[in-house]
Amino acid sequence: METPSVVEIIYGEIRRLVLAGTYAPGDRLNVDELARRLNASKTPVREVLGRLESEGFVLFRPRSGWSVPSLSMEEFVNFLEMQFALRCFVSENLLDHIDRLDFDLLNNINWKLRQSLAERKYSEVIGQNDLFHLTILKIHPNQVILRRLEELDSLIRLQRARFFEQEHSQFPMFARDAYTQHQNILEALRRRDPEAISGISRKHHGNIVRAYKQMSRNAPADFAQAAGDGMNRSA
Repeated sequence: METPSVVEIIYGEIRRLVLAGTYAPGDRLNVDELARRLNASKTPVREVLGRLESEGFVLFRPRSGWSVPSLSMEEFVNFLEMQFALRCFVSENLLDHIDRLDFDLLNNINWKLRQSLAERKYSEVIGQNDLFHLTILKIHPNQVILRRLEELDSLIRLQRARFFEQEHSQFPMFARDAYTQHQNILEALRRRDPEAISGISRKHHGNIVRAYKQMSRNAPADFAQAAGDGMNRSA
């Protein structure tokens, strides 16, 4: 078995600390402190923080530095609704750009999602799900909308990943149909059927929003605690 690199070890440890809540939403991440804690130099720590930022696990703001994203439950649902609206708009306007899609790549991503789901690797399923949709949506020419979607994905991803890491029993309810629904989306895109593309996309993305809304109504305090939030903290 190949020995993990120093960067991979640091990546795994910082990611674990964030998911475990050692660094809570809103906490700042100091490069010097992390380097001392992990007995590492600052260069690979900065490299790892940049990678984690691209995956939505940390944020970077000029003059403020690195921090863990923080969303209240209300903000989380609001961002989900905005993500839903933008994803549906882009999905419904892809017809003229479908020739740019790499269906082999999309099938491979969805197969990895199915494998991760079978192994109950929660954050990997979330990552593959987001990659699947981003790979489709990025063929749309409106870069302003796409950049906003990437920002929303990053804000939302950590809350979902942390929640599922701690609430394993809820994960199958959210993810069990993802693989099949993705295959249905791909089939509609291959057929260039605008009504099917719109209908399947709206159902798929809407199911997630409705499920989180229902969960927040049933047990908002438990959800916020599992997400590592505080319900009254904001980004």
